[in-house]
Amino acid sequence: MMVLPIETPRLTLRDYREEDWVQVHAYARDLEVTRFMDWGPNSEADTRSFISQAMASEQQQPRKLFELAVIFNHTGALIGGVTLKLGESDPHSAELGYTFHRLAWGQGLGTEAARALIEFGFGFLHLKARRVWAKCRPENIGSYRVMKKVGMRFEEYLQNDRTARGQLVDSFLCGLTRQEWQRR
Repeated sequence: MMVLPIETPRLTLRDYREEDWVQVHAYARDLEVTRFMDWGPNSEADTRSFISQAMASEQQQPRKLFELAVIFNHTGALIGGVTLKLGESDPHSAELGYTFHRLAWGQGLGTEAARALIEFGFGFLHLKARRVWAKCRPENIGSYRVMKKVGMRFEEYLQNDRTARGQLVDSFLCGLTRQEWQRR
């Protein structure tokens, strides 16, 4: 069984620490970063609350939520966050999510982190994931590209999928099965 942290050539994915809120808040308060999210831009209280909730989820047994800080190995800076959440109704399905500081965009770091988290979801027995899926707003071309680069395929266009900031929004749903991942 793999234990955290997860290491890639350029990144370390690890559990959050209380002091991480400052670096998380640097991107979580940014309107451009949160434009397509269901949350944000964050107040300091919002960001501190997120860190507290992420740290509390680490204590779950069995753990079903992996909220991980993404550290750029070259500088040691926290540049984003990734999430793998096992389904409540189907524990063999996991939702992938990611958010990065604007300065980290366009460098393949989101793809590298997402690949590592997908491998974590499929590769380790205690998770038993058969399918990893993600959603993004159709306008969020950067997020959709990450999904495609990690091997996810488009599954469905979901109209009025959820409410974000008081507005109904659509989503692209993309997924990857364990068998598809193994063939890659």
